[in-house]
Formats: sequence, C-alpha cells, structure tokens
Amino acid sequence: MIDTHCHLNDAKFDGIESEIVDNYLKSGVDKVICVGYDFLSSEKAKSLSEEFESVYYEVGIHPDDADTYDENQFEEMLKNKSEKLVAVGEIGLDYFHNKENKELQKEVFISQIKLANKYKLPIVIHCRDAYGDTLEILKKYAPFEFGAVMHCYGGSREYAYELIKLGVSMSFGGTVTFNNAKNVQEVVKDLPKETFFFETDSPYLAPVPFRGKRNEPKFVTCVAEFVANLRNENLNELIKYTDQNATKIFKF
Repeated sequence: MIDTHCHLNDAKFDGIESEIVDNYLKSGVDKVICVGYDFLSSEKAKSLSEEFESVYYEVGIHPDDADTYDENQFEEMLKNKSEKLVAVGEIGLDYFHNKENKELQKEVFISQIKLANKYKLPIVIHCRDAYGDTLEILKKYAPFEFGAVMHCYGGSREYAYELIKLGVSMSFGGTVTFNNAKNVQEVVKDLPKETFFFETDSPYLAPVPFRGKRNEPKFVTCVAEFVANLRNENLNELIKYTDQNATKIFKF
C-alpha cells in the first residue's frame, strides 16, 4: 500500500526515521511520499528519499511560509531534482492561520503551479478556510495535464465534484475516521473509484483508534479499512484501485 502524504522530515521523527520505515514496511506499506512544506523540509525530504528505497518526495512552500518564498530558489530545487521527485507540494492557501497575507499566498501558490507545469509535475494542494479562492485559482489553471491532488480532503460533497470536473483527485487521511467528520465520510462513501487515494499526514492526525498519538505511515492501512467499511467494499480491492490511482499521478 502507498502513503501518499507524510512528513518523515518532521522534527518528531528526528533520529528514528529507520524505525518508522521498518514499521510501515512490516505493516504492508511499500511506498511513502515525504512532503516538503518549506525550503529546509523539502531538501530533507529529498535526502530521505536518497537514504530509503521506499521513500519518494515532494518539494513545496506551504502557505504558512509564503513570506519565505523565493521563486528562483524554488526553481533551483526543481532543476536539481532526483528521479524520486514525484510532485510539487504541499502548496495552496490557508486562511485559518493567516488572513493578513491572502494576496501573497495566492501569488506564491500560482508561482508554484506554473513551475510544476514547467517541470511536468503534479501539484499537491493544501486548503484550509480558503475553498473559494482555491477553486478560483484551480479553475484558472485547469486542466492539470500532469495531475493535481487536494490533500487531506475536508470539504463538501459539492466541492468534491467541482474538483472532479477539473481533474483534481482527493486524498483522505486519518480525519475521515473521526466521529465529527460525518460530512467527509459522506463524501468518500460514493466517490468514483478513480478519484481518490489515501495518506496519513503523519506525524499528525492519527486515525481512530490511535487519535491523539503520534501518527505514522503504517496507520494508512487503518484509513483504508475504515473507508472500505464505509463503501461496503473489499479492503484488498479498495487498496488495489486506490494505489493504482496514486501510481498514475505520481508515476513511481
């Protein structure tokens, strides 16, 4: 199975990366994507992909770090990419943490979309309390020839189908298992099979029954099991087609 979005580059995993990798390999997870969120974490994600065969990586500047963005520096990372770079992410808009720099966030988001297109890479989108502006930008730059993913999807059913119209896939993490996530559960219940896959966003947002503990990529199987039950589908079949969806976009 594939964990399409984790942060092995997070400080919570410092010094225990080998242990975390062993844990997920033993659990049946054979590939993970380590996601960058600023320049330092993007470089570390690349380093981890070089150290561990099962780790792939993304580079991206998160909207919370929009004020650190330098387009030339970011393009240098793309020029110096390894064959294990699978996407530009996570990028997007976040008005929950910062509403004062909306225009800057949009500029940084758009710049990274353009560079992803230039280097023929999919984008992985972070969206929090910014659904309207995110959709407006996505509509402007669709269709996404190289793929696009809304990570840790938490929006409405209607919004999900707007994304599908634009060719944007959705990734579901531990939040879908939470008791207060009935709306997201309704979304994933009947999504077309070709439109979604799974992630952990570890070390954050551990799924039930591990909620509140440090998340790990090995727990992505818990997310898949929960969704299989929701959709009344065979777990192995669900994992098979969602992994195929991820492989199609990230081209492992």
